Amino acid sequence: MGVAIVTDSTCDLDSALLERYSIGLVSLSVGFGDHYYEDRTELSADAFMARLVTSQEPVHTTAPSPGAFAARYRETLAQPGCDAIISIHLSGGLSSTVRVAEAAARLVDGNVTVIDSHNVSVGLGMLVWWAARRAGQGSSAAAIVDELRSLIPRLHLLVAPVTLEYLARGGRIGQAARLVGTLLDMKPILEVENGMIKAAKKVRGERHIIPGMLQLFSERIAPGTPCFIAAASTTPVPQLQRLIATLADNYPMVASLTAVAGPVIGTHAGPGAYGALLCPLSTDQVELWQAGED
Repeated sequence: MGVAIVTDSTCDLDSALLERYSIGLVSLSVGFGDHYYEDRTELSADAFMARLVTSQEPVHTTAPSPGAFAARYRETLAQPGCDAIISIHLSGGLSSTVRVAEAAARLVDGNVTVIDSHNVSVGLGMLVWWAARRAGQGSSAAAIVDELRSLIPRLHLLVAPVTLEYLARGGRIGQAARLVGTLLDMKPILEVENGMIKAAKKVRGERHIIPGMLQLFSERIAPGTPCFIAAASTTPVPQLQRLIATLADNYPMVASLTAVAGPVIGTHAGPGAYGALLCPLSTDQVELWQAGED
């Protein structure tokens, strides 16, 4: 095995990809009132969203316990041939998960490196997939960690929520910003910057969201740059495929990832939210990715 990869449930990678690369998953939890469910294992994205839109109970999300991480690390390190773990997690600016993982790593005997992705959902998922492929190629833990730290500042994630209500409830965006989204059919486009969610642009009406996202991406990444393209939505929306096609028309797609955002992300983004990630790759990074198994 060499290097094993561990992540948390906010990576939004599907079970087939997790199993293919033997990626260890530690779940956050979602609570309705006093009853908590493990993200993705005890509560599916569909079941969660159906309950979220009708629930009168407060909805909370919680990080895993140090014990849950420590148990996963010990189990993984006990596998034949495992020399090291790279544990990659949701932004520390949005959750205590990465700090809990760091505390758990100090409880176990073995080589465990914890990485703050400074991102979320497919931003985190892209890093996990990269690390898993490189580990499968036999790369060392030190080399993979260096590559991840090079990729993290390149991640550009934009999100279009239908409403800012859910982010405001969870304290991820201010009440004043929530009010703006209700005025004059203004639609916000949010971005993850330095591990935090911030407003990037406001457009008037749904039809301007995808052009607005393309403009924002083009201000950050020159069109024609080879990119990893990833997209996700909290519920099925037709805009997602149009967004992917628009980005692919402007950026050579080295690889792509499409995901359904799970309950933890859905708690804060709400129904109908969708977004995309671009990660520009250098020539060397493209070669590293293409050297991996298909």
